[in-house]
Amino acid sequence: MATQAIVVGEYGGPEVLELSPTEVRLPGPGEIRVDVEAVGVNFKDIYQRTGVSAPEVPFVPGLEGAGRVERLGEGVTALAVGQRVAWVDAPGSYAGQVVLPAERGIPVPDPVPTDVAAAALAQGVTAHFLTHSTYPVKAGESVLIHAAAGGTGLLLVQLAKHLGARVVATVSTEEKEKLARGAGADEVIRYDGLSSARTAAEVRRLTGGQGVDVVFDGVGAAPVARPRRRPSPPTGAVRCGAVRAAMARSGNRPRGAPSSARRPQRRVRPS
Repeated sequence: MATQAIVVGEYGGPEVLELSPTEVRLPGPGEIRVDVEAVGVNFKDIYQRTGVSAPEVPFVPGLEGAGRVERLGEGVTALAVGQRVAWVDAPGSYAGQVVLPAERGIPVPDPVPTDVAAAALAQGVTAHFLTHSTYPVKAGESVLIHAAAGGTGLLLVQLAKHLGARVVATVSTEEKEKLARGAGADEVIRYDGLSSARTAAEVRRLTGGQGVDVVFDGVGAAPVARPRRRPSPPTGAVRCGAVRAAMARSGNRPRGAPSSARRPQRRVRPS
């Protein structure tokens, strides 16, 4: 069956994205085929389009979306034709139809708009993993979140506040400061024009000289303040992306942390 899809025929800027007819196969056992109604846009899509981390061209980008089940593969009983579902980690989602494992099709509740469901999963799963598994945030802790006005950043702010933490956020503009505060950030630092040392000093000032228990950094080249060191619980810096570094080196994969952040830390593949 033919559908329309966004195809990357060569690596480059947005101009390389082309709408082209593409064949979509029937779903196999345990799979579903979905009529796509909305797709999420993530930095991984940009990495792939620019060749930072990409499959062979040509390819259809996209990893998350939402729509209605159009056909069931053999053995699929938990979903029904016509049911709204959202998904993440299904390559080729920039298309009119996509085939994916049925277990990745998450039923969308009626009150949730389709476009919201399509945009929430990749960043939501990332933020939940960071705050519950990578570094389980506890009530009373102080958390520093870089790029707090981004998709993952805003969710990190909300989850950290839900868990009872005090959130210090960094952003680059007044508009982003409003977003971070609206998501629940207790303190916001505008790091535009600030050096790493001045940003770290501001974090210490806002925390009474104590510092923070954990740093979530989704930028990779943002000014990074050291987490405070205590015997228990363990502190650390969680590198969950390298957006600025990757964009500056469009032909290379992101390569770890800047010198100001070379300390024990956990790294998480960017979404």
